[in-house]
Amino acid sequence: MKYEISIIVFDDFTDIDFFLMRDILGRTSTDWDVKVLGTKSIHTSTLGQTVKTDGHVSEANAADVVLFVSGYRGVPAALADEAFMASFHLNPQKQLIGSVCAGSIILFRLGLLDGIKATTHPDAKPGLVSMGVDVQDKALVVEGNIATAGGCLSALYLTGWLAERLYGEDKRREIHRQLIPAGQAHIFEELIKSSIAVAKV
Repeated sequence: MKYEISIIVFDDFTDIDFFLMRDILGRTSTDWDVKVLGTKSIHTSTLGQTVKTDGHVSEANAADVVLFVSGYRGVPAALADEAFMASFHLNPQKQLIGSVCAGSIILFRLGLLDGIKATTHPDAKPGLVSMGVDVQDKALVVEGNIATAGGCLSALYLTGWLAERLYGEDKRREIHRQLIPAGQAHIFEELIKSSIAVAKV
């Protein structure tokens, strides 16, 4: 089975959130297709990089996997965009849903974090806590089909969790192999494997 993965972007998204996940997931084309979805044909990052989208965010409702990026200016603007928020009708019973950093606030506003633990970037933690979310000081928190990652580089763990859920550890190692610093494969293998293991609460 070939899965469809949607990465949700908006103006003023954090560059590394998107580009790291897109790069990692793009290292295989045989097991999934990745679509970048937004409300416009082009979105611009915090640092001014433009990204062409492959479709409207509403297409995420039919995807197998939906991943939300972050952005210290982009997330508040996205939350205030009624058309953006109303486009989503996600189903965590049938879809794998993930976020990086403050993307978890979007998940909360979509009703996806009700009664479950989550994580986010330390700067966004007070806001998420004030909403009543049980925020864990972990790089990755997984509850069922919902995974939240805290910190931009935690996209490594989020994509690793995703690859393992869909195809197993070998697929995770395959998509991460070229990213690992020389001579540190064993260090990162232990770090990634243990981070995914302890993420499940």
